[in-house]
Amino acid sequence: MASAIIIDIYDVLTDETRNDSEAIALIRQIVATAGQRVSESALAEAEKFAIETFAPNQFEAMIFRLVNRDTTMALRCISGFKKNFKPATTLRKEAGDILQACKRRGWRIATASRLSDEQKSAFEKARLLQMIDVQGPPPAMKIELPDPRVVEFLVGTLGTSPGDCIMLGTRLDNNVRPANTIRMTSVHVQEGRHGRGQLPRDLKDVPDYEAPNIAGLLNVIPTVV
Repeated sequence: MASAIIIDIYDVLTDETRNDSEAIALIRQIVATAGQRVSESALAEAEKFAIETFAPNQFEAMIFRLVNRDTTMALRCISGFKKNFKPATTLRKEAGDILQACKRRGWRIATASRLSDEQKSAFEKARLLQMIDVQGPPPAMKIELPDPRVVEFLVGTLGTSPGDCIMLGTRLDNNVRPANTIRMTSVHVQEGRHGRGQLPRDLKDVPDYEAPNIAGLLNVIPTVV
């Protein structure tokens, strides 16, 4: 029986709609300033390409696509994007319900990535931070998802084994695949751009449980075995 869960908070506990829209608008501005005209259709195609090809960083992949893979221009645009993109943490109104549903199952909770100070503040203000037992991997860890070693580290820190731990997230590449690789139970939520846009490449991308949205997730959590 499961004793712990690792949650990739993006689009599960947070609503990334505004961040995504602002990021895409910023990409268009930066690429245009660099001298590359960006049409609405090109922007939409770049976004679709980044998600469907399982790019580790959606926004960097979009930039490479929009500058026609001009490495020098891409690196300059990516640098400008990183400097100017300031994502905000918007917790879903259901975030507390999700964490409480996990705690009712007796699960210890870890986040898949290290919480930033801004994220910690948002969770603390909502009185939810205390329900998170492990706030992601340490700063010294230089590897990121989808590397399964990140998941193995978190499983160990939670004091459990892969067979007794669950991975919950919206990305097939960053969440489902690494979990399946080390024989964890995986739960996929079809929320956000990745949750709705990615399709399995092979059986390693197929989750054990699926939820069509956040409301559906709250129905799925009590059934996970």
